[in-house]
Amino acid sequence: MGELHSPAPDLVQAEPADVLATARGLAARHFVLQGKRPGHVADPDLVAMDPYLRGLLFTDGTVTRTLEVGALSPVAVTVEWQREVAIDSEVAGYLEAPESSPAIERRVTIGLESSPSPLVWAESRILPERLPDGFFDVLGSCRDGIGESLQQVRLESWREMLWFGIDAAPDWGERGEAEAETVLRRLYRVIAEARPAILISECFAVERSGRAYRLAG
Repeated sequence: MGELHSPAPDLVQAEPADVLATARGLAARHFVLQGKRPGHVADPDLVAMDPYLRGLLFTDGTVTRTLEVGALSPVAVTVEWQREVAIDSEVAGYLEAPESSPAIERRVTIGLESSPSPLVWAESRILPERLPDGFFDVLGSCRDGIGESLQQVRLESWREMLWFGIDAAPDWGERGEAEAETVLRRLYRVIAEARPAILISECFAVERSGRAYRLAG
């Protein structure tokens, strides 16, 4: 497996109050609903987090590309399922759509081709009427999933980060060696033509290394 981790940050030389204030400021600035995340989702310490994992958490670009660049290893995306669903009230609120609106639910696991254990579980709710015709044809053939598909259809869009925290691992898809207590979850939505079109939940398999969290593997 390619190297995924950078050394844990040196916290001894920094002023703790300044570091904590900066971490809180970053979370509040980049995750617009961080204070409203579900009660069961624990608040991780950004200071005690490997810089590479922090970069994954805060990236508003393609996760598969970030993983490949960090590991210098090809990434494998496995579609666990894709089906039509009616969204519930919670998802409808995030997508600013009526409850029970028709959507596509897509679940994938993401990992390095050199490792059998997934590094990321991603679950999406997609509103087809808010995306260009042919989007799903492109999605079906894209190696890197939704992010690459949006680029290929040249849809002008942006990602709004909602919240993050420590949560239980999802009960679907391959688990590998990941433990429920070591999953870092983030929720964000893709905005296209001024409306939310996709809601994405990503869970990163993480572990502790000394004082720092880092991506598992």
